[in-house]
Amino acid sequence: MTAKETQLFKQTFENLFLKGRGVSRDTEDSGIAEDLSTIDIDSDDTGEPEMCPVHKTGKNEDQNAQDPDIFIYSLPQEIWLKILQQLKSSELCVIGLVSKGFLNLTRDPSLWPELCLVGDAIGETSSVVNLISRCSNLSEISITSREGRHDHADISDLILALSNSCHQLKHLEVKECQPLTYTDLSELSTGCSKLETINLDMTGCLNGDVHKILWMDPIVGEPIEGSNGVSLPFSVLFGKFKKLTCLNLFECGDLHSEGLEFIADCDNLERLNIDAIDNLSDKSVNRFIELRGKKMKKLWIDGESLSDESFGNFEKMTNLELLSVSFADSLGALGLASISKLAKLEWLKLRRGEDLEPVDFVNAFSFGKLEKLIHLDLSQCSKIDDNGIIAVAKHCPRLGTLSLEWCCEITDVGLACIVNKCKDLLNLNLCGGFGLLGNFLPSINQLQLLDLEQCPYVQLAVLKDLVRQNMNLVIKDYYGEEVTPGRKFSEILLDHPEISFISYDHEYEEYS
Repeated sequence: MTAKETQLFKQTFENLFLKGRGVSRDTEDSGIAEDLSTIDIDSDDTGEPEMCPVHKTGKNEDQNAQDPDIFIYSLPQEIWLKILQQLKSSELCVIGLVSKGFLNLTRDPSLWPELCLVGDAIGETSSVVNLISRCSNLSEISITSREGRHDHADISDLILALSNSCHQLKHLEVKECQPLTYTDLSELSTGCSKLETINLDMTGCLNGDVHKILWMDPIVGEPIEGSNGVSLPFSVLFGKFKKLTCLNLFECGDLHSEGLEFIADCDNLERLNIDAIDNLSDKSVNRFIELRGKKMKKLWIDGESLSDESFGNFEKMTNLELLSVSFADSLGALGLASISKLAKLEWLKLRRGEDLEPVDFVNAFSFGKLEKLIHLDLSQCSKIDDNGIIAVAKHCPRLGTLSLEWCCEITDVGLACIVNKCKDLLNLNLCGGFGLLGNFLPSINQLQLLDLEQCPYVQLAVLKDLVRQNMNLVIKDYYGEEVTPGRKFSEILLDHPEISFISYDHEYEEYS
């Protein structure tokens, strides 16, 4: 190691490791040198761990053990790896620039259990493939918005590298990339069969080639290769991942009803995201519930193509903790009543339930089992009124987040009940509340976020008073902009930290 390399390493090591983690630079004071001085770093015993090259000086071994400059370079490889395991990936890259020796150390597979690749920051496909190939102990990888160079989508090359080298991989995330092919997923099922999480959010996967069949030509009397027009569903391969518990196929257009039934064969599946897929049938959803429903804990689904024929069976997913239904246009009273029986639900989203009547909400929340809810989103359920909101307030006391975007029938009466009954409520979204005047606002002391976009009758002056009293409260006004108490008032608070509360002007007049 040259003098320049030595100096660079010492600076890097001190800044990234010693100072950053509160470790003493003085090895004599720390006691580390004394503990390690008994190690025979010149041992020729092949049973001993391989030692890193020792910085050569004219000093004897006792002096070397006590010299901080020498001590750093005389540590065994195992200790170096323990030290380097405390560093982030970006810090390892800096350490690797010091010398070839440290470059080799930082490339040890044990230091790279995780990888995160965003965009084409590492442009050349070969560089990324080499990186993945070195990380044989990789357990988690995230690839986002990877396009490759020269119009070459290299996601298939990266998947092949993972399949060949990373047999311990447990968590795979490929987001916003070109779709995986049937062959890619097949390679993964062979080389990375221990996967527990597969996230293909806005990436998806393509179905396989069309099934080939042989049929007899009635004229010639010989078999001829033809096609039955049915492609191989990529989802049939998920059954090979015996440990798969979480699957995200958000916006995967190639998933069809038959494919969903194959997903039901994943014995350990607990979380499934099939939102933004609007071509699934009631029959396929019912089949999935029949085979996998009791084990499901979290489900995101697009309800545009579904009806109460399948919604009515949701109550069979008895262990469900999270349910998100977007485009619940055809959700009716029967389906809502079934969902309300899910006693373990903590997170519920029913967006755009336009066919539901006011009494349906009252019955569901009054006679259902939704007491554990902490997050509720009923946005664009346009017919819900104060009676429905009052039922929510009475039977869902643990709510922390409530979203009622474009629920125009709700007034201050219902919201006053919500803010008084739900003492843990922190986030309230009332965007599009045309019937609101703001009479419920004096009771929102516990709120942290209040969205009043497109609420034309709530006075801005009232909102500024609320923020003035509670500087931790964030309020969005009619235009979606954050309400502030005013520049002068902020300056006063900065100049007078002893001020913790400012009363309303009318309160001052009443007590003066």
